[in-house]
Amino acid sequence: MSLKDHLRQSLALGKIIKFTVLAQPKKFLMLQGLKTIQVIWKRLQQSFRLMVGVPDYQTYLTHMAEHHPDLVPMDEKTFHRYCVDARYPSATNGMKKCPC
Repeated sequence: MSLKDHLRQSLALGKIIKFTVLAQPKKFLMLQGLKTIQVIWKRLQQSFRLMVGVPDYQTYLTHMAEHHPDLVPMDEKTFHRYCVDARYPSATNGMKKCPC
């Protein structure tokens, strides 16, 4: 990887972190130290999952508890497999080609 590509990727990651923090500045400014880092890390994980098309599992659990309390939610592994299968369907439920 060239230096130019490395810098471009570093700048992109920096912009993602910046916009994650700026999206809700009051929440980040009110938190202290380690708690702030944990919140930033959680938001970054959620952002990266959404970029590749995998919804957040905690959001799914919250939705199920609020709107479908009579149903049992999927476990995390089944939930992620369901999301990948829904995004990249195949005839035999196996991925025949790379989703990229």
